[in-house]
Amino acid sequence: MIVEEDKLDKLDKLDDSWIQDFDKVDKPYQDFYKENVYYVNINIFYVNKENEIDKITNEIFLMKNHNVISREEIIDIIKRNSCYNKNLYSLLSILKYNITVNPEEVTYFLDIKDYDFIDRYRQFLTILQHIDTIVFEPTISMFQDLNNLIIIFYEKNEKYKNNYTKKIYFKRNKISKKYNNTVRNL
Repeated sequence: MIVEEDKLDKLDKLDDSWIQDFDKVDKPYQDFYKENVYYVNINIFYVNKENEIDKITNEIFLMKNHNVISREEIIDIIKRNSCYNKNLYSLLSILKYNITVNPEEVTYFLDIKDYDFIDRYRQFLTILQHIDTIVFEPTISMFQDLNNLIIIFYEKNEKYKNNYTKKIYFKRNKISKKYNNTVRNL
């Protein structure tokens, strides 16, 4: 019993001030650590038949699972937003903008020249070819607000609104039918 109390006294006497000092020194750098993505901005563009942007809507989407937007959630977003101002729109494109800069690269990223600007940002923008689960990479907390999902809708043409496939009817050849009748009669 005395030995256990002695150990507890030693633990209480341990110098933990270095942990507090480290926290004070580390606090300004907290914004530069990568964190999971819990929300993403969704920008929806509506393009009319004349290729002009009718409207741009913005919403913040809270993810059920961090870093992931499921296929079902994407389909729901598309269905909810496919109609605007009594016009139907079809999905034209989905783009994902995910800032994946490492903490060591932040100074370089902020100091890039004009000619590097386009090439540097191009790596963050991804065109999604299929409607499937979208995964966002962890992002530096300072850049979390820049993660985006961009959905572009194009106005449907009303001319082809009631499009349907015509049914094909095959005519029976009358000669073969007569032949069958004569064969049966014999």
